[in-house]
Amino acid sequence: MLLHLPQDAWTCISLHLSAPDVLAFLSTHRLIHHYLSASPSFWAHLLSRDRDGRTPPSTVLPTLRREFLLHSHESALPSVRWLPLNIGRTFPVSPREGHASCVLAGPQEYKSLVIAGGFCDDDSVVVVSLPRGCDSHRRDWGWTRLRPGRRASWAYGASLTALPPVDSGSDSVSVAKAVRFGGFCEGGYSGETNEVWVLTIRQEWNDDTGATQTADWDKIQTAGGFLPLARAAYHSATLIRDRYLLIVGGMTSEGSVMEEAILDTHTWTWNDISLATTGYPRGRHGHSVVLDDRRDRLVMFGGGTGSDLLRSGADNTEVWELNMRGIEVPVNLDNSRLWEWSKLHGNTMSADDTSDSWQGDSDSEDDEMIDVNNYNPLNDLSPAESLCLGRCHNGLKIAPDTVLLMFGGGRINTNGVLGYNLRTDTFFRPKVLGPLPLPRFTGVASFLDTEGYVFIHGGFNTNLSEAIQDIHLLDVAPYLERDFISLPVDRLRESNGAVTDEEAQIEHFIVRGLLDEALPARAFVWSASWERLVLEGGE
Repeated sequence: MLLHLPQDAWTCISLHLSAPDVLAFLSTHRLIHHYLSASPSFWAHLLSRDRDGRTPPSTVLPTLRREFLLHSHESALPSVRWLPLNIGRTFPVSPREGHASCVLAGPQEYKSLVIAGGFCDDDSVVVVSLPRGCDSHRRDWGWTRLRPGRRASWAYGASLTALPPVDSGSDSVSVAKAVRFGGFCEGGYSGETNEVWVLTIRQEWNDDTGATQTADWDKIQTAGGFLPLARAAYHSATLIRDRYLLIVGGMTSEGSVMEEAILDTHTWTWNDISLATTGYPRGRHGHSVVLDDRRDRLVMFGGGTGSDLLRSGADNTEVWELNMRGIEVPVNLDNSRLWEWSKLHGNTMSADDTSDSWQGDSDSEDDEMIDVNNYNPLNDLSPAESLCLGRCHNGLKIAPDTVLLMFGGGRINTNGVLGYNLRTDTFFRPKVLGPLPLPRFTGVASFLDTEGYVFIHGGFNTNLSEAIQDIHLLDVAPYLERDFISLPVDRLRESNGAVTDEEAQIEHFIVRGLLDEALPARAFVWSASWERLVLEGGE
């Protein structure tokens, strides 16, 4: 039947398939494979479709094929591989937590990964420069430590979000910008701020002196009738339509909040988009939010409550969606022009599934237990897996339908990895290869999309009670068997142990003791197949 269709119909069918399904379609018959695989425009169109309309930098057929093959692995994410880098002593970023990173457009065929801030006394900005494209694993990467000419106020736990590429007006000048929001300006989780700063990285070429690179911070005076709450670390910041910066949640010295606000980065004005609905998420920090363009929504994962990363509150595994309803910017006080929250998955750490529907400006210290009656073995998480949604995890959208969740958890940290399918709203478990890193939370992770790696630095390990220095790459397409030689890899690194369910359950009992020592002790016993949950303990 397919062979009787016009050849243009084969192209049309392919453009309506997911990346892995495109490869399966090409394998159905040699004629289909021959016609489609030989067309550079076919591969370029697919890549542009799945990369927010961005045109692939290459028009060479073999390169386009390799890029799409890499993209198909990112979409399906059957496996990941840890690559520990052996550059800790030479990399100019000290051990730290609460810092921020983002990926900026670099000069010519390069991109820049920027790391700044955190709980440390270093106000420099480190720029990791790497070649763009699927062959970056065999080309040199480098880094530069820049002392900003204009410095920002000290803060930890702030967000740093890349802004769209800037037209410098000159082929010899490259300019890239990122916006910083919020954070704590004093020790002890205090001194929260709502300051907005813009980081500008400028690189200029001169035939005589070569390339020079500079960094500068500029404080932005925002406008508008609404000024968001000063909030500290571990809010989420998501750029929508290359213009609107959505801030959700965060921690203050009084507790975690659930306030939404939008900053127009063209006019630097704030908009209040608070939604008063019955299904409203409770206050939280250390969550992650991704933009799901295909379904016109934002999806929020997990986080934690409290006013301290280690001594108050609890982690949760909730997943919420914020339906944008075709509205570019919601209009407050107009119910027909508001975005709308709804819960996709409840908190498997809570016995009361309504405890997260919270109204107000401080946390509700409800008992955090697993909802036995609503347990679903197909979608709910084991205790160890739950930590991947705990406070200060890393949540990254790595393909149009695929989210990667890793690390996280407050009193018990994890080094686990979990996947989430936005099309079906279900979790999945990639196969994890390579030596496991130390468990951690509050570290930075940035996804290098056209290269197929996640860059990870630092964080805090609760068991060691110290910040971490190590640097890892996570290869999201290990089955392509790429030999990464751009930076030295520690091939002899021993693996750290995976966090067990028994260890993860310690978090539950610690939180339980903090919340109500008078409650009777209970223990959860999970079957080996995770198909049933038995609640033991007296009344």
